[in-house]
Amino acid sequence: MSQENVRTIRALFEAFLRRDAQAMDSLMATEVEWDATRFDRLIPDLAGIYRSAEGTRTFWRTWLSSWKDLRFDYELRASGNDVVALIRNQRQWGHHSGIETEVPPYAWLYTLRGGKVIRACFYPDHESALEAAGLRE
Repeated sequence: MSQENVRTIRALFEAFLRRDAQAMDSLMATEVEWDATRFDRLIPDLAGIYRSAEGTRTFWRTWLSSWKDLRFDYELRASGNDVVALIRNQRQWGHHSGIETEVPPYAWLYTLRGGKVIRACFYPDHESALEAAGLRE
């Protein structure tokens, strides 16, 4: 199951990078929960819990509205029904200014059931996400 879950999250990231909302929606459960409560340090206006595909789209539409492009490197690690996505080297370019900015490393912890994402939770660093998934380094 772990490798199947990794494939699902890799497909989710590929769809995100293509900005393919329909493909992303197909990989999430109807009642998906997107927990961005820890976003308060990064972007306080986005901190909160978003529910359903529409809630998830609202989160990403808001986050991406400031950037004309966004790129990052990621590594996926599986633990049972969970997959941790370790994000590094994220940089984005302002939609209007074109100015490049960087974001410190962070992580998302995805929980899957039946091949669909049922929950995603943001962590402001790799260590806390790995610990939450039982994958201490």
